[in-house]
Amino acid sequence: MLAIDQKVTLTCTETGQDAAGTIVRIQGNRVDVMLAVGDLLISLNMRKPGLYVGSQSGLEFVMRTGA
Repeated sequence: MLAIDQKVTLTCTETGQDAAGTIVRIQGNRVDVMLAVGDLLISLNMRKPGLYVGSQSGLEFVMRTGA
């Protein structure tokens, strides 16, 4: 289960690189994550249980959870 201030890892599908972030908002099927690098906010929408997808600056980011 996701929680505010939880540390998560996002993966950029274009580059394959991982980025650490912190959940700052949970609203329905949307989760907002603040990346540690550059204070960038990314909104992710649940595509299916345990898979969240969002985009920022032309890049797609994926977050997988244990759910």
